[in-house]
Amino acid sequence: MGNISLSQRQKWLLATGLGAGMVIYYASSKLGSAYASTASSLPKLGEDYPAYKNVVYKTVDGTRLHLDIYLPEKPYAEARLAPVLLFIHGGSWVEASKNNIKRTFRQYVLRTLNRNGFAVVSVDYRLANNGMSHIQHQIADCKDAVRWVRFHGKEYGLDAGNIGIWGASAGGQLAMMTAYTGEERYKGSPELSNIPAKVKYVVDTYGPTDLNTLFRTDLNPFMTAFAKLCVRKVIMKRNRQLKCVTGFDVETQKKRVMMLCREFSPINYVSKDCCPTLIMHGAADTTVKIDQSLKMFVELRKCGVEAKMMRFKRLRHSFCNASVAEAYEVANRILSFCKSQYKTACDK
Repeated sequence: MGNISLSQRQKWLLATGLGAGMVIYYASSKLGSAYASTASSLPKLGEDYPAYKNVVYKTVDGTRLHLDIYLPEKPYAEARLAPVLLFIHGGSWVEASKNNIKRTFRQYVLRTLNRNGFAVVSVDYRLANNGMSHIQHQIADCKDAVRWVRFHGKEYGLDAGNIGIWGASAGGQLAMMTAYTGEERYKGSPELSNIPAKVKYVVDTYGPTDLNTLFRTDLNPFMTAFAKLCVRKVIMKRNRQLKCVTGFDVETQKKRVMMLCREFSPINYVSKDCCPTLIMHGAADTTVKIDQSLKMFVELRKCGVEAKMMRFKRLRHSFCNASVAEAYEVANRILSFCKSQYKTACDK
């Protein structure tokens, strides 16, 4: 065959086609599963009823926020009070509730912790919406939940001096922000303001650490226009979610949205003062890429923070495809980390 010479117009059309293909690929792979199904085929364990259900920990504008307390039969290490792991649910910041603790692999973690002397406190927070509730309010709620446990814990059999925080997906981001940001940030209820929101450690399961990367806010106008043509529903869904979590429209207020995404990204708060952190993520996760956790792990270690990273080769988001064996492996790894931090706290 002879040499084929492309005209400038043909080159332009080829480049345009490749560009459109890249938009479709990136948009579908990065944004298409923002609300991915997390249905699980794991057998449901027998009901674990909380010892205290729907306890009010704060009231905001007339709305009561609740938490559930799951107590162990016997506190860990013969202690009179049970060490606590406070759970922050996921749901893309816009849905779900504290009842998530009893679903998918999380029910196995709950049971394993309770049977080994740890209390679990599962927390509700204001869900993000197009009104007045956004991520900064959720962080304030989570901090207030910690403050409430520190202040009232003894009344409920909880060791207020030994509190860890665990979050899943969006809850992982909220847990890290709660733990890594100082007392001066995200102040909540005036009634709890004098109580520190300090936790001993963090357990993060597949939580996003860089929201600008997660939401692809860097899409330029050309790529955004093509994406609207090719995967319009995906882009519209992303835009609605960004409006909920930040309060601003990414199309008309992009700089403001990007600034807030930076502010709400835990990776920007890493320092030597961060508490010990266990990170768990599935390599097959297409909702929150494992790169988010890997970068956080590297940054924590660079700062000398005690950090552990567990990578599960075949697990997807929410560990929704976990087997019973894998669910118990996750549960036992979390238990082991909690035990190590409890002993460290008691040694100090």
